[in-house]
Amino acid sequence: ILNKSDKENQNRRRERETLSVKMFGQSEAEAQNGLMYTQLKKFISVIDDLRDVGVQKFVKLPRIAVLGSQSAGKSSVLESIVGLDFLPRGDGLVTRRPLELRLNHQPEGQKPWAEFSQEMKGKRFTNFKEVRDTIIALTDKVAGSTTNIVDDPIVLNVYSHTCPDLTLIDLPGITLIPIPGQPENIEQ
Repeated sequence: ILNKSDKENQNRRRERETLSVKMFGQSEAEAQNGLMYTQLKKFISVIDDLRDVGVQKFVKLPRIAVLGSQSAGKSSVLESIVGLDFLPRGDGLVTRRPLELRLNHQPEGQKPWAEFSQEMKGKRFTNFKEVRDTIIALTDKVAGSTTNIVDDPIVLNVYSHTCPDLTLIDLPGITLIPIPGQPENIEQ
């Protein structure tokens, strides 16, 4: 419980932080929103770091998963949120491996780029057709080129001025009836 003195100190600190980030012509509300956005960005970065070291095995970390039946347009919805065209699409079963998208908003004027967290760490992709082709190759590498679905995720960091700071997961479509080449218990 904060006493009156602690609350006053906390309010003064908040005012100083707001004033320190306030730009010329900016209202106090805009400065506070900017400060909140900066702090939120740091929080999301910490969550991503925790995911990278496996903490999600012990603690539930926030994320948004996209669920739906096969060919319902889940990947298209994600692309519209991200603002870039890079996810494999087609008829039938396309997403056969979960794709964790770690979106990072960048200032306008910077060219969008992407990086795979595990398989190709350190390689920057600026051609998003290459990102699509790499997702397909990484899926085929683990799931095979058949209709298998695996639960081993691909982790992709996307940096762009068109996307919000957010973590989204594109899951394979819900399949109740197996197609040829899939196990009989595919719905599990």
